[in-house]
Amino acid sequence: MKLALTLAAMCLIGCSAATSADSEDKNLPKFDAPKFDKAAMDNLLSQAVESGDVIGTSALIFDEGQTVYTGAFGLGDRERNTPVDMDTVWRIYSMTKPVTSVVIMDLIEEGKLKLSDPANKYIPELDYMLVARKGEDPRPPFEEQARPITIEDLMLHRSGMGYGIFGPINAVEGAYERAGLFTPEETMETKMEKLTRLPLMFQPGDAWYYSYSIDVLGRIAEIIEGKSLGEIMAQRIFDPLGMTQTGFRVRPDQKPHFVSNYRLAEDGSFTLAEDGQDSPYSDPKNKFESGGGGLVSTLGDYAKFAQMMLDGGIYDGHRVLDEATVELMMQDHMGQDKPYLQPWLGPEQMAGFGYGGSVQIADTPEKLAMSGRAKGQWGWGGAAHTTFWIDRPNNAYGIIMLQFFSPENPKLHDDFRALAYSQTKGAK
Repeated sequence: MKLALTLAAMCLIGCSAATSADSEDKNLPKFDAPKFDKAAMDNLLSQAVESGDVIGTSALIFDEGQTVYTGAFGLGDRERNTPVDMDTVWRIYSMTKPVTSVVIMDLIEEGKLKLSDPANKYIPELDYMLVARKGEDPRPPFEEQARPITIEDLMLHRSGMGYGIFGPINAVEGAYERAGLFTPEETMETKMEKLTRLPLMFQPGDAWYYSYSIDVLGRIAEIIEGKSLGEIMAQRIFDPLGMTQTGFRVRPDQKPHFVSNYRLAEDGSFTLAEDGQDSPYSDPKNKFESGGGGLVSTLGDYAKFAQMMLDGGIYDGHRVLDEATVELMMQDHMGQDKPYLQPWLGPEQMAGFGYGGSVQIADTPEKLAMSGRAKGQWGWGGAAHTTFWIDRPNNAYGIIMLQFFSPENPKLHDDFRALAYSQTKGAK
């Protein structure tokens, strides 16, 4: 056990009694799927709560036309003793990026932009961003872009932009951190004025670095459509798919279901990072619609998005994307010949990057047993450890929701994915 059983932990154990049998989303189809070991998954998730590894979680697995598992355990709001259930609203952070990427691909299908377009066609000031030369001097000299940043560069995080969420690990990231690119009271239009005064970390196309790129794509969608990103997403995705619980703000009726966010301390305890009942997400003055990380959603709502992607761009008779576009998104377009400047992807991980998410390009029996990361899977996660993957080769997908910050992904991610894959791979 990672933590001693305190009073709070005892409360978590008591609240972990909800299982897949009594917490299923009433809006999801019910199927008899005896071949999926629900008890094993219940045990995995409930034990993570009882051991103090997580405060609360919910998860869903879909396989071969069936929702084979839903489960909810622990607390969404520890301070108020509010349990996780299927109505719980989560900050999905970077699971917003695949949604924004779908918007961009939809605009491409309509002929409103191209992957090869220079981004400065829509935001001219992007052309003014200089590239920081590497060197020992903490005040790096700069050079002009060898070529413009393209829409595809932004899609693949190879634009050269920084992010500002990793701390001042170098001079460029320090500048992004100080720039205030995530202040809730400003629109993306104002954010672009700040961004375009910052340097690039490397020449466009030279490397993969997780960045503010998808936020820029969200702003480009706004410029093309003359609407806010939230309006665009609602029109093209949320309303047609019935994703009534997904958006950039927490409505008053959602507020009682909105989780608090936590931070994992070095001693293994959790401290409150953001109170769900006192959050910028429910503040009417919040104008920031971040295409890179601003959405909130529920497990059932995001499952509709995942189902649409699994089924080749269609859900409940509504086509969002052509199947060929979905297949294109789920291919590795970054390749393995350019450096990945973070260790999450690349040759060692046997993973590349497509449009909107990572792509598993190979696997081994050992990797499958440890993490369930199988060749052909596409997906991404959020900063507070929500994550999902689409496994089109096996006609399956999985989603797990957590809500805390920590330097490393929780072991529960790999354990959940490995167990899910073992139950959904190929013919039973």
